[in-house]
Amino acid sequence: MNDKKIGIIGGMGPEATAYYYTQMIKLTGAHKDQDHFRVYIDSNAKVPDRTAAILGKGPSPVPYILESIAWMNRESIDEAFIPCFTSHYFFQEYVDHAEFTLHNAFTVCNTYLREHLPEVKKVGVLATTGTRSTRIFDRYLNDVEVIYPSVEDQENKVMKAIYDPEIGIKGGRSEGECIDLLIEAANGLIAQGATCIIAGCTEIGLVLRPHHCAVPLIDPMLLTVLEIIKP
Repeated sequence: MNDKKIGIIGGMGPEATAYYYTQMIKLTGAHKDQDHFRVYIDSNAKVPDRTAAILGKGPSPVPYILESIAWMNRESIDEAFIPCFTSHYFFQEYVDHAEFTLHNAFTVCNTYLREHLPEVKKVGVLATTGTRSTRIFDRYLNDVEVIYPSVEDQENKVMKAIYDPEIGIKGGRSEGECIDLLIEAANGLIAQGATCIIAGCTEIGLVLRPHHCAVPLIDPMLLTVLEIIKP
């Protein structure tokens, strides 16, 4: 049972890597240790900041991701994913180096919307400024309008919830003001007509839950985990 080898190219950030691995464990439906998948995790927290790279303010993460891919090639991984949305901006620069199936969370999300929420025509995306600036969700999501928070909400709510040294998720906070700010940003998108909210940053997926939103909340990274572990 569950004999394939799964890779997690992580560290972007470390807590998100641990969270989605934990979700994999919970969702596998195992009854004993041996029922679980063999999982290879490279949690390299030294990968340069992806948002800074996209905005031209820092080095590229691609060489670091290629190191992880090379290791997983040597270990004969069957399938893998990268629990970091912003790194997917560089997907075409490293995917062809993988000798295994490297899942794309954006493709998985698009398929889910088409198959399970065909009535949704406008989605609101909560993501880092780097991911937002690339309009990568717009490129991957077919037949839906993609909207983002206002510039003010993006900086003072979304980015603050993720990065602020006092209350931010990357600093280890998972409750309190960071959640409140994300809920406010999500409500702003719903007010603009969004009938679905996408957690477009793994840090957001760590803390935001369906009961926080008045419309369906989608975590594409969690959907990717489900895609990998399905029979």
